[in-house]
Amino acid sequence: MTLKQSTAVVKGLTNKAQLQLLIFNFIKKPSSSSGGREYYFPTIGNTCSLHAILFRHMLNIFSNDKSVIDAKTLQQILDETLTPKLQQIGLSKATNYSWHELTLKEIRHGFSYTQLKGATGTFTWGVNFDFLPIVHRSKLEYHKSLKKYLHHLFEWTNEYSSSFMGGQIQNGITTHWGFKAAKKSIASLFDRYEQKIIKWFETANSIETLVEVAERQVNFGKYYEIHFPSPKYVLAFLYAKANRVDEAIKLFDTFDLFYFDNNDEIKEQIKMKLLMLTEENGM
Repeated sequence: MTLKQSTAVVKGLTNKAQLQLLIFNFIKKPSSSSGGREYYFPTIGNTCSLHAILFRHMLNIFSNDKSVIDAKTLQQILDETLTPKLQQIGLSKATNYSWHELTLKEIRHGFSYTQLKGATGTFTWGVNFDFLPIVHRSKLEYHKSLKKYLHHLFEWTNEYSSSFMGGQIQNGITTHWGFKAAKKSIASLFDRYEQKIIKWFETANSIETLVEVAERQVNFGKYYEIHFPSPKYVLAFLYAKANRVDEAIKLFDTFDLFYFDNNDEIKEQIKMKLLMLTEENGM
């Protein structure tokens, strides 16, 4: 039996009893001189290497939610659970854990799955701006190409956000403990947040409305203050795009040097980019 044929057999199993019988047949071998049968765990490198590959795959699926799923299994779950729904709102699979609009424009929507400690995860959704410079390794970086995307202004689940202020995180994260539990938790969390995400994207579709989003985050403070990039930094550039030059410069001048890797030269370079942006928009 080929690997492809064997995998098809595995996918056709409907319960654990069938799996156990299949594994039993895979790992038993002819009897020794004692007349009985010996059993062994198949490993890569012997004549039953195919069985070992399938055994490892099957353990992930029928683990009784007692072991952490591997990266490949997590990506499979995300593809089956999230990709179809995200495609319906215009987001295409870009990396193993991210989806965004694959079009070149100044505002792009995106969604990502963030893995957390303790074999858990959560969602991030936001927008990417092609005009916003980010300091990376003491250089200015833009995210303009189809492959390059960064959440510049974004949201987390309510529970994950509030956990930074001492709130309960449980209902805002997923679990990676066991195939069934992981798939259920990812699907359930997305079902709970789907309409909120869609509504957020519907609002975040123009410079004017995104100014309002950024202002709300800045005024609220708290966990938004740990976002990167900072909503204040993003707001300064949104003011520039909206031809609100005085507000853009006033806000920019309040930034501490740590926004710019403690580099005065970089700060001046970015300020020039900000002023150029206002000129491009009619100032």
